[in-house]
Amino acid sequence: MGIAPGGAAAAEGGWGEAALSLLPPAAAAANKRLKEQELLINSQISSAAADFPQNRPVSTGLGLSLDDRRLAAASSSGDSPPLFLMLDDEIDRELQRQEVELDRFIKIKGEQLRQAILEKVQSKHLETLTSVEDRILRRLREKEVEVDSINRKNRELEEQMKQLTVEVGNWQSRAKYNENMISTLKFHLQQVVAQSRDSKEGCGDSEVDDTASCCNVKAMDLQLVCRESKESKGQVYCRVCRVKEVCMLLLPCRHLCLCKDCESKLGFCPVCHSSKVIGMEVYM
Repeated sequence: MGIAPGGAAAAEGGWGEAALSLLPPAAAAANKRLKEQELLINSQISSAAADFPQNRPVSTGLGLSLDDRRLAAASSSGDSPPLFLMLDDEIDRELQRQEVELDRFIKIKGEQLRQAILEKVQSKHLETLTSVEDRILRRLREKEVEVDSINRKNRELEEQMKQLTVEVGNWQSRAKYNENMISTLKFHLQQVVAQSRDSKEGCGDSEVDDTASCCNVKAMDLQLVCRESKESKGQVYCRVCRVKEVCMLLLPCRHLCLCKDCESKLGFCPVCHSSKVIGMEVYM
């Protein structure tokens, strides 16, 4: 049967007081002074020890320190150290297992995150490439339409150039023909004018003779007198009306022998009696 610690201390104090009461007064006073000195020394030592930091194990705040667990287990159950060691080993194994699982979980999540980021980046790149490809294809189609339009316009321009070339050739041929015709007409006109002048000179001599021989004739046509006076001045008159000046060149015979009014009424040349195709007005 055990004795409670409090009871033992009380009994010890009681016996000590009883023993002090049996001592003589001088011894009791000396013993009392010794106890007071011992208490003073103990208090000084405890205060000095409190001033110095104690070497204690660092706690992580999670109760994972082995020293903390050992001290706690030793203070709670100092009589069973093997059980404490078994629990400590079990806790270490559990912590290691959880650490391994945590590392594996972190690796798995990191790999998943990397794959997700990679897929997102690849998807973004694919979208960008698709958009760029669509824009390029659209621009290519627009350029193809422009090229087709330009080719069509080029073909139209080539056709127009061919037509213009043909027209230019026709106009050149016509201009050359007209130049030749004008040159020929000028030459024949000069010949006709020269012939008319020669004929007028001869007619002038004859008319002078006729006038001298017929000076006593009273019945003279006024129109014939006017014509003769004009011819004496070097003018050429129409072969039909003999009043107006000649101004129409007949083709193809090229005789300058009619006025404009008479040319529109006749279909043949009054000089050579050939068919008239066209009459050209000549300004003299």
